[in-house]
Amino acid sequence: MNKWSTVHCEECGCEIFVHEDWDHTPRFCKSCKAERQAQWYERSCRHCGGAIRVHRDWDNVPDYHKECAWCTVSCEICGGSLEIHRAWENSPKVHKECRAKEAVKWYERSCRHCGGAIRVHRDWDKIPDYHKECAWYTVSCKICGGSLEIHRAWENPPKVHKECRAKDAAKWHEVTCEICGQRLKVHRDWSNPPRSHKECLAAYRPKDVACSQCGKTFTVSTGTQLKCKRNGWDLPKRCPECKHDSLLIKGAIGALRDKYPFPLETTIEQRGLIFTDKVAVVRNRRTGEIVAEVTMKDQGLIFTERVAVAKAKDSGDEISKTREGTTGIIFPQRTADTYDRHTGARTHRTKIVEKGIIFPERVAETTRTDDEDKRKTVTRIEDKGIILPRKVARTDKE
Repeated sequence: MNKWSTVHCEECGCEIFVHEDWDHTPRFCKSCKAERQAQWYERSCRHCGGAIRVHRDWDNVPDYHKECAWCTVSCEICGGSLEIHRAWENSPKVHKECRAKEAVKWYERSCRHCGGAIRVHRDWDKIPDYHKECAWYTVSCKICGGSLEIHRAWENPPKVHKECRAKDAAKWHEVTCEICGQRLKVHRDWSNPPRSHKECLAAYRPKDVACSQCGKTFTVSTGTQLKCKRNGWDLPKRCPECKHDSLLIKGAIGALRDKYPFPLETTIEQRGLIFTDKVAVVRNRRTGEIVAEVTMKDQGLIFTERVAVAKAKDSGDEISKTREGTTGIIFPQRTADTYDRHTGARTHRTKIVEKGIIFPERVAETTRTDDEDKRKTVTRIEDKGIILPRKVARTDKE
């Protein structure tokens, strides 16, 4: 009688020959059994390092042996035993009942720096006002520049290291403020030590004033104000352009004195509403009649220059032009040179000179250069009027 029969493989369904005398009937064919055996592998226990047999199809592959997975620690509150699993990412450190009792003793307050919550305990003697990371900050020592740790709770935090303060104390000394005359502390290491207090300099900060001739606004610097104070001078009332033009205008009216047989008197007036121009109005000093006008022009395309143009009042004809010049080689002096309108030849030269011995004054002296006599005309700036005085230029022959 035949003792062999067939069964089907549970994996692939193929026939497997089995004998009735076998104690265990195979469930898988040889190939399927070999394939199933390949799905098992070993990995090391993360605690003891021993082998753990695991299957590739398992969703949660164990990292520990069962006997290695659990361990005992002490509760941080009561000190009793606490069972924890080594695979837990955030293992408890206290019993649940201990945590519940302790939780009521904790509360939150705001950090005085960042405003975030600080968890504090009612049993603490000193309640913190800052997070640990917020309490301390670093500044630079104002002397050596090194790091200086400052706590935010300090009422008067230091600005320098103690050793730096001791070394630096000997480098301070006092000078006299050039403005108020009081004492001023300065440091020996300063490359440009101040000569005045900050508040004194603030009183003489740059100010904008309107030019008395053209009306344009210009700035009087602190240095200029202090220089005027030291020398007892009035602050400048003319803008740099008008100050530059002053010699050219004086040269122009000085040359006009040779055209008109009477003393001249000149005042600066403004013309126009939106774009104002200054005009030197030349009058007969005796009668007050306007005889000529001098205006300033910019001439030239690439290199422009300021030119004073003199015109007759009655006809409007141009009389002369006065340009900037120089005299002298070693010590050059700025001059105003006047040229004839028709010939283009230079007729006059004007420069600033001092007249008088006891009470010297600075005047504009105009010399005729186109004749042998070298006749001279002097222009002086004087005040006219009592209640509302104004500056006038008086021109006459010497």
